[in-house]
Amino acid sequence: MGIDLIGKFSVTEKVHNDESSELFEPFMASDESILLSYKHARDKVIFTSKKIICYDVQGITGSKKEYRFFPYNKISSFSVETAGLLDGDADFKIWISGVGCFEIKFGRWLDIKEIGVFMSDKI
Repeated sequence: MGIDLIGKFSVTEKVHNDESSELFEPFMASDESILLSYKHARDKVIFTSKKIICYDVQGITGSKKEYRFFPYNKISSFSVETAGLLDGDADFKIWISGVGCFEIKFGRWLDIKEIGVFMSDKI
């Protein structure tokens, strides 16, 4: 059985939550806060108290931007796969009810287990 992959994203660096707040605050509820924040070049992924938001800057000029929102209450399951000897990235996948799977690849030096513990508290 294949996975209905609706998107794939990569992050290579954990950043301070304040670095992401201005970019994401317009999409957050007044009682919502950023708890984890990651980036790769121009792209960012944050984990808030209510949802995951992915920010994808597209094209050479970066004028086209896409935000993807994944509320925790719509995530039916998730998986965490640590980096291997030949595979340098750790994989984090979420399954969204009625939609499909979304994958985020984390750089080898990022703590993927932190994401697993975090998500265990949210799902």
